Amino acid sequence: MSQTSDKKLLENPVVSSMVVPVAIVLIGALIIFGVTQLLSTDRGYKDLVREMHSKTFGNRWTAAYELSKYISSQQIPEEDIPWLIQNLSEVYSGSNDQRTKEFIIVALGALRNELTLPVLNTALKTEGPTTKLRVVVALSNMPKGVTFDWSQLDSFLSGDDATLKKATMLTFATHKVSGKENLIAELLKDSNQTMRFTAGLALSNYSDRRAIDVLKELLFTNESKEISPQQLEALKLNLLTTIEKNNWKVLSSEIEKVSNDDMSLKVKSKARELLNILKK
Repeated sequence: MSQTSDKKLLENPVVSSMVVPVAIVLIGALIIFGVTQLLSTDRGYKDLVREMHSKTFGNRWTAAYELSKYISSQQIPEEDIPWLIQNLSEVYSGSNDQRTKEFIIVALGALRNELTLPVLNTALKTEGPTTKLRVVVALSNMPKGVTFDWSQLDSFLSGDDATLKKATMLTFATHKVSGKENLIAELLKDSNQTMRFTAGLALSNYSDRRAIDVLKELLFTNESKEISPQQLEALKLNLLTTIEKNNWKVLSSEIEKVSNDDMSLKVKSKARELLNILKK
């Protein structure tokens, strides 16, 4: 994965998905691999589905992309969701175009519905790394408690794709998938700082004390050759929000220092707010 896609993963709400359901916002930064300009349309989702059934190559992937944006910004009527999933599944099965398939996965993920799981399972077994990444992100959007064979994702944590590793860790953490803590903990020792921080952030959602040293490193890092100030701010804010959600008091003294010394006003403000909550 490129450094650009790596940055986008850190900056978008895949990180904060451990606190708030991601919806399509999560995927918004991930879908634009190779798309250089946003498209716009006044067409409805049924019009877009009809275009996707067209045999015209360009129309299919463009309509799939537009549909993913439509779902992210407008609610699909509940009664139409099964119809939409069925049609997307049919287009996916009948398409040989990789871009069309990828944007269908994005659209399915945006629906956050368990009826999409058969297609996501198929894509995990048959598609390449980029589509697999989209599947992992789509899975993070699934309702909490969804029944899924999460072991299919285990190998991603030992693979060479850094962005897929991070997305997998955070998806496991989003759903608090039991038994994945040891796999994630192995990446606390990674030489890459962003990988360590992502692993620590994921484990913080399990309140796993093995992450404490890395989380201290994150909280007290103000400059990095690997991570921009904006990325550091986003990581810290998401960590503080996760700590609040889990009422995890183990880092209280470190948070107090951050509330006084961090270079980001947003982080300092969030740390002070969190301290007041943890003291209750």
